[in-house]
Amino acid sequence: MGLLFDTLEKYQKNPGFGSSEEMSFYTSNRVVLESLSQYSRFMRVEDPFDVIRANIIIRAIINKRSIEVAYANKSRQIQNGDLSGLSIEEHMANITAELPFAKSEKGNTKIYVPIFPYNLNTIYDGRYELMLEAPYMSMLRNFEAIAIDPFDYYGPAIFDSYFTKLVMIKRVGEHRAFYDYDSESIYFVDPQGRLDAKICLFDRYIKRPDHNHMLSRIVPVVESYYAQDRNELERVLVDNKLISSRLIFQIQAKRAKIKQKAFR
Repeated sequence: MGLLFDTLEKYQKNPGFGSSEEMSFYTSNRVVLESLSQYSRFMRVEDPFDVIRANIIIRAIINKRSIEVAYANKSRQIQNGDLSGLSIEEHMANITAELPFAKSEKGNTKIYVPIFPYNLNTIYDGRYELMLEAPYMSMLRNFEAIAIDPFDYYGPAIFDSYFTKLVMIKRVGEHRAFYDYDSESIYFVDPQGRLDAKICLFDRYIKRPDHNHMLSRIVPVVESYYAQDRNELERVLVDNKLISSRLIFQIQAKRAKIKQKAFR
């Protein structure tokens, strides 16, 4: 299906991702990646899916700092004898309520810092006192050595979280399909949290794209992809007005030419 996917990407009508909230967040906050060599590849990205991945890492780092600062400040206040205001538990509950997180598939711990493995995330989800104790205090301050690849570790589940705006359409085993309204694309993510394929919707031949009831129109597309039925995939893309018949005819004509040359 390479020809189909490549052509849809090439002919996609500009969805305006460059002016989206995700892109704005990325350009405003990517500076936090500068000191972390293992994430340096995300310092200069433009592809929407790469921006989404970069923002997961950025939000994880911002969460880490927010939780650490909030707990340290409240602990210092209490140590100085100031017992006014909220308890430390209430204070931290208010702080974390505003932060994005992922639900862990290993237990009940909320994953606020997905650049860390599960066991360290238990610290950021209630075991805050460990942040100020050895050996965690030093380890979490200079954390580059313990930072992980969140996509490999947490898999596609990290995209089905409050760290992104993606909408999960279907799960097949450990594979998942998501829709992104900002880039008007369907992303198929493998068990290692990597992109298997993407389908860019609304090509330049569609003068007035119809964005109503998108999720119900996308479901048969995703089902056809996982069924590995290319003909059905192309049919439902056209029938649901996600791709123009003109572009599909061009793709099919090109495919026929390639096949014809192969048999000469």
